[in-house]
Amino acid sequence: MKPDIGVVVHGPEVIDSGGARLVLDALSERYHVTAILGGTMGRTAVLDAFLEDRIDITRRLGLSETIDLLSWTCAVVLLSRGKSVESGIAFGRIAVSRAGDVPIVQIEYQEGAGGDGAGADEGESVIVPWNDAIGWARSIAEIFGFPILMPPEAQDVTLAHGADGFLRRRIHNVLPGENIRINGIAVGTATSSDVEIVVDVNSGAVVAIAGARMKEHGIEKLGRIDLGRAMVRTGSIRRTQHVPRVGSISLAGRSGGDPGGMRVQNVRVVLIDHDAESSFELAADADLAVTVGDDTTAIAGDILYRLGIPIIGITDMDLDNVLSDANVLSGSVVLRVLPGYDDIVGNMVRDMVFGGAGSVVAESVESIREQVIGIAGERLVEVVRF
Repeated sequence: MKPDIGVVVHGPEVIDSGGARLVLDALSERYHVTAILGGTMGRTAVLDAFLEDRIDITRRLGLSETIDLLSWTCAVVLLSRGKSVESGIAFGRIAVSRAGDVPIVQIEYQEGAGGDGAGADEGESVIVPWNDAIGWARSIAEIFGFPILMPPEAQDVTLAHGADGFLRRRIHNVLPGENIRINGIAVGTATSSDVEIVVDVNSGAVVAIAGARMKEHGIEKLGRIDLGRAMVRTGSIRRTQHVPRVGSISLAGRSGGDPGGMRVQNVRVVLIDHDAESSFELAADADLAVTVGDDTTAIAGDILYRLGIPIIGITDMDLDNVLSDANVLSGSVVLRVLPGYDDIVGNMVRDMVFGGAGSVVAESVESIREQVIGIAGERLVEVVRF
């Protein structure tokens, strides 16, 4: 009988490169494999690669929680593809420190085409044993022929406690020009490869980001955070080339209306306001989504494209290039309003259309679209139809 092993697939890059399929195929010859995805945008990659029957994308858990979920197996494989081997191991170091004491073997997969299709991710794939998993690492290294690299001691995020009442967290492996996101919200753009987030101990608010140009509006949206546990990401959410897979669930199929999707009756509409990474959960069983914010519209639109759900986006063209090649489903409409007014219009839509709630049942897609355009009023600059 084959031993049970768990595989945590982290992020879209290792999927887009073909690494996830290759690794799962090879491991399945020797082990009974249970694979679960870690990360939200990886869900779109799983769907694009037609791997949803092999990688569980039904749960949204933190990476360490996903590892713990698989602790019943003999060992857990953490499959990742960082910007570099070093950044991948640094990421694994934090994840392992937060997980239970299960044997973990990280496969930092750097084979195949990179973000520009020509090997943008330089480096050799490696096998990294965590939690004394050297025996498992040797067995897995035999399968792939990757070298074993002994890791540093697992360590959680390090915070500097200053006498001035501020907490500081240094972010490494950042490239100048990359956007910086905290808990899914864009808060700035890096101007240096050395970035430090500064938080007021009393208020829990971000007061400065050294080595970056701050986005004050994002900081306001972020509010109070736990700096040690906050999810900090930099750069594009999906760096690698991919072919998007349009969702097979049409609006007409959901509500029994016409294929154009503009006069469907009794549609369920959800509001996605600066929480795009929760789009899968927020839009469950929805026929339409109203999205607020440029990056939210790009990310949510790209996710919902796979699910066959159109959007009405409210933007002011303050895009942070979180997702540079987003897809939007046919039948969607994106409103461009005056600079700085996307949130103002979004709040008005929340109150006037959704009654302060997160969802509503409407007469039709067309009625919602007309309402949102009417609320934008004189602030509306342009309406883009897809």
